[in-house]
Amino acid sequence: MTEKIEAYFMKELSEKAGRIAVFSLGLLIPFYPARMVFLFLLATSLLPSDIQHKRLGSLLALPYSRQELFWISYLFLIAFGTVAQVIGMALFGAQFGSSTSIYWLSMLIGSISFSTAYYAVSMISVTAGLDNFGIPFLVLIADLIIGGFGNRWNNPYFYASPAHQGNVWVSGAVSLAVLLVANYLFVKKGVQK
Repeated sequence: MTEKIEAYFMKELSEKAGRIAVFSLGLLIPFYPARMVFLFLLATSLLPSDIQHKRLGSLLALPYSRQELFWISYLFLIAFGTVAQVIGMALFGAQFGSSTSIYWLSMLIGSISFSTAYYAVSMISVTAGLDNFGIPFLVLIADLIIGGFGNRWNNPYFYASPAHQGNVWVSGAVSLAVLLVANYLFVKKGVQK
């Protein structure tokens, strides 16, 4: 299995080197809302972009099942986002072992939750035959608006929102649920033409 993961990572890095280089610079930014933009762009430009541009057949010609392809692409997203953020934390003065490391850790968990949610939304969108960027972008705008309504203490969606993350663990659970739905739809239902 590690050979398949390594081969997929090499394929992604060679085919999308320019995009990944730009996104990696953006992921180094310590300001979370700016990093959210680059995480969103990265999540929508991996496997969902390949499906949108009708490259799924050539990916499935490689020794990958749909299940493996989904999870290896997700692993690439999480690994790349986490490594870039940890490098950014080191560059911008995170002192591991101090009280600020809790802040950096919560930002890392929040980034993983956000990436998971929007990778899943993008996969659901392309599985339904829609766009890999437009529909997830509309969902992101709706997420920002609905999560921002009123006082955050009176808005239960604020806690589950992948963008607002009022509670990182509730948001992570919602993101994981959406990811599992996306996996089921991609593996069992296939991609709509």
